[in-house]
Amino acid sequence: MFPRLTEQRFTLRMLHPNEYYFDDYAVSYFTDGIYKKSVDKGTLKICSKSVVFVPSSLNSPIIKISQKYIKSIAAFNPNDADLLKNNKVDGDVIEVKADSYHTIRDSVSPYCHHRSSKDFYFSLMYVTHDKVIPFLQQLNRASQLHSSEHQTMIAMIAQHRQSLYPFKTMFFDDLYERERGNFVVEMIEPLVNVPGRVVVSESRLYFQPFSNAFSLADVLKWKLDTIKQLICRTYLLLEVGLEIFLRGEKKPHYFFVFDSVENRNRFYETLCKFCSSTLEDSNQSNMTLKWQNGVISNYEYLYYLNNISDRTVNNLSQYPIFPWVLSNYTDKELDLDDSSNYRDLSKPIGALNEKRLNNIMARYRDMPEPKFMYGSHYSTPGFVTYYLMRSHPDYMLCLMGGKFDHPDRVFAGIDESWQNVLTNSSDFKELIPEFYDGDGSFLDNKLRLNFGRRQNGDLVDNVLLPPWASNPKDFISKMREALESDYVSANLHHWIDLIFGFKQQGSYAEKNFNIFHYMCYPGSINLDEIIDPNEKTSVITQILEFGQVPRQIFTQPHPERRQAPIYATLTVGEDDSKEISTPFQQRKISQCGKSLDNFALKEKVPIKESATFFAQLDDAVFVGTSSGLLYTYRLPDVMYAYTVIISNVSVTCAHELGANTLCVGCSDGKFYLLSRIQSLVYTSLMAHYDTVTDIQTDNGYVFSASTDSSVKVWSVKYQSVQRIKSMNLITEIDHEDKVMKIAISGSVLVSCLVDHNVVIHNWEKMDVLHVLDYSHVAVSSLTIWKNKIILIGLSITYVDLDTYDEEFTKRSDTKILAYQVLQPEAAILLAEESGKITKVDAVTGEVMGQMDAEVEAPPALLYVPGSEDFIIVANKSKTFSVFKSDS
Repeated sequence: MFPRLTEQRFTLRMLHPNEYYFDDYAVSYFTDGIYKKSVDKGTLKICSKSVVFVPSSLNSPIIKISQKYIKSIAAFNPNDADLLKNNKVDGDVIEVKADSYHTIRDSVSPYCHHRSSKDFYFSLMYVTHDKVIPFLQQLNRASQLHSSEHQTMIAMIAQHRQSLYPFKTMFFDDLYERERGNFVVEMIEPLVNVPGRVVVSESRLYFQPFSNAFSLADVLKWKLDTIKQLICRTYLLLEVGLEIFLRGEKKPHYFFVFDSVENRNRFYETLCKFCSSTLEDSNQSNMTLKWQNGVISNYEYLYYLNNISDRTVNNLSQYPIFPWVLSNYTDKELDLDDSSNYRDLSKPIGALNEKRLNNIMARYRDMPEPKFMYGSHYSTPGFVTYYLMRSHPDYMLCLMGGKFDHPDRVFAGIDESWQNVLTNSSDFKELIPEFYDGDGSFLDNKLRLNFGRRQNGDLVDNVLLPPWASNPKDFISKMREALESDYVSANLHHWIDLIFGFKQQGSYAEKNFNIFHYMCYPGSINLDEIIDPNEKTSVITQILEFGQVPRQIFTQPHPERRQAPIYATLTVGEDDSKEISTPFQQRKISQCGKSLDNFALKEKVPIKESATFFAQLDDAVFVGTSSGLLYTYRLPDVMYAYTVIISNVSVTCAHELGANTLCVGCSDGKFYLLSRIQSLVYTSLMAHYDTVTDIQTDNGYVFSASTDSSVKVWSVKYQSVQRIKSMNLITEIDHEDKVMKIAISGSVLVSCLVDHNVVIHNWEKMDVLHVLDYSHVAVSSLTIWKNKIILIGLSITYVDLDTYDEEFTKRSDTKILAYQVLQPEAAILLAEESGKITKVDAVTGEVMGQMDAEVEAPPALLYVPGSEDFIIVANKSKTFSVFKSDS
């Protein structure tokens, strides 16, 4: 019995790459000739380039007869009918005469090529020969044609046969399902194309192969609510592919190719119509921000970039690309803190060796147009099979016609492969994801395959690892550690520019020695416009076998990654301690003694996204968004600085806590602590049951308000001058309604509720001191200044903090949306809904001046940097207006 068998004895990779499988028939094969009694039962598989007999007995080999070696196919008419009767031949017999053939033990061993003539006899069990022989003869005639003519003829035969296989409604799972879309496609797997139909109903997606070669089931089916992502892809550089990603399935993604971009788009739109609610949004700019901020790893980001740039494991011509990051594969110890152990990521593989590059450029300068620097690519089907020959030997057998490559050319050792890509004049391959993920089993010859001996006598077996790796798992672990290292994190954007970015094409590619053959680039050629079939076949071969450049994602330099994330756990608990080792930084009161008449609009600065709130410190303005991003703009010039991903929910408020930490509140009820030095969220805390609406500090305590109708008081402990160790709940003050804004002075807590009532507490004693009804002026904000409560709404109102008496109310023409207390002149600057900026006396409320803020929407922030001659106004329509004094 043959020792190694896969789950399916016959696989489509036993055929030629992309060979068309038509049908199969139950037969009896006369193993020793027609006049002998030795018979094997099995199936005869009819394909575009071969005829394959797969015996039922595991003791017998598979027989593959290439069409081009078949001399004749005919019905067998014996002279002695009694002889056939004695051999129990019940059906018609097909006679196939061939000059040579292959026998195949299993799907992972080299084929045995028999170069002698042989006559094969197959007795059909359930059909007559007139149903089979004419078709076999037609395919045999086609095999004698030129390659392009052969492909044209096979395509016509396939198209005719596909029309005979409509979708069977019996496959619907539900009696009430109806067909909403029906398309002829090919399902793409490594080196295999499976023709069939995809059908969409209101609840499911079906794939019905045109033949039973797939053998998993008569039809594949998936519920639409398991579809999580749809990605349109190119195939043969044409926009005709679509990859479907699924939740909870053994095989998580399927790649389909359509006959036209119009049909691909119709299918895409139909699927989106019925499963849009379950699809995940994967915004590229957000993913880049996540990578910049350390939310996702280098590996995850590279895999994501491969995914959106048309790279998929379902097609070896478009397999994901990962970089060589290490250059040391010889030492016993590997120091990942030593930059000399890393490859220069700012250069393509071909430019790493200066001597080789000089030779390449000398040839390039003398080359006629279209010029290219490298005759081979950094990713091809051959390179993928080179790396995966031990885990997927069937890939190499398929590409190499049933044999393994010469022992001196196969993947034998890590350092040897690295030296080859450094010095070989035609080897520029990068790595694949398997080098940075998994257990490294692809490096071990677990199937005990015979790859032969090299010229030096060495047996090709397991991949030779660097001395610093004890086993494949250790090798992958260290490779992953290197990929996530500080050095790679600081330089990976250069490699991204070369592979996915602005250095991939054009003049920047030439300057960076990154030019490949023009047919490697998407959009360089349109197969539909090529009329000559010979030329089209040649181009298809070039595209499939010689590599494709990924779809270009970035046309500007890719941003750098910030410092690696630091993970921490923030503890929450009860704490009676009031000791604070590091005081909060108090925001300075602005000083603006100039008349508003002296200010003129200097510039308008766009904000990157519509804002949910604004917060300002002395040196920066923070803009929160509903998508969970926090944009930072430096002051006083309002220059965009950076963006931090806080959460996946709306950012609602923020306040500085000291230790270079910004406490950010969100609609999920959490605090997110942001290091202003590292520009990273280093931990989070569940603070409230609903949206955090305001955060304030006073005398070393943090006060937070929420729509859960509470105000909480927290003490803070510091781990260092740059890190908060813990925030501990001191007390909780319940309110009758949602709390929108708060102000604190000593033991006094003033809360503005959603109904515009103002509640005054002694928070230390948990006593309600007073309730003020200011619903008639729609109080929306408040502050405490010089023993006065200043209420902001449709008016500015002063209330004495001791007597709770209203000292005065200054009505505004329109609602006041923002304010700024000014020193030393004891004035308040007000931003009104009308767009006016008004300066009033903080003691009397008298108007001291007014100017037009010239905003397109109501202002949401008013800020005067301390001692600066600037007034900055922001609005939620995404604009900063910067006013400067002319004196």
